[in-house]
Amino acid sequence: MAQNTAKQILTDPVSQPIHKKQGKTQQQSKKAQYLKVERFMVVLISVWISILACLVVASAINLNSTQVHLQKVNAQISSVQSKNANTKQEVGELTSRSRLDAVAKKAGLSMNEQNTRNVSR
Repeated sequence: MAQNTAKQILTDPVSQPIHKKQGKTQQQSKKAQYLKVERFMVVLISVWISILACLVVASAINLNSTQVHLQKVNAQISSVQSKNANTKQEVGELTSRSRLDAVAKKAGLSMNEQNTRNVSR
C-alpha cells in the first residue's frame, strides 16, 4: 500500500502543472482582449469628459459676457430714466401757472378768469 500512495503523489503533481499552463494561456488571451476594450473605453470616456469640460467653460464665458452686457444696458436705462424725470420736472416748472402769469405780465397781457375754460380729456 505504501507504494500505491507514493505513485499517486508523483502522478498528481505532474498532471496539475500541465493543466495550469493551459488555463493561463486562455486567461492571458482573455485579459488581452479585455485590456484592448478597456483602453478604448477609457480613451473614449476621457475624450467625452474633455469635450464636456470645454463646453462648460465656454458656457461660463458666454454667461459672464452676457451679464456684463446686461449691466451696461441697465446702466443706460437708468441714465435715460433719470434724464426723463429731469425733463418732466423741467416741463412741469415751465408750464406752471405762476410762471405763465409772470410771462404774460411781462408781455403786457392780462388774464380774465371769466373767459377761461379748463378742458381735460
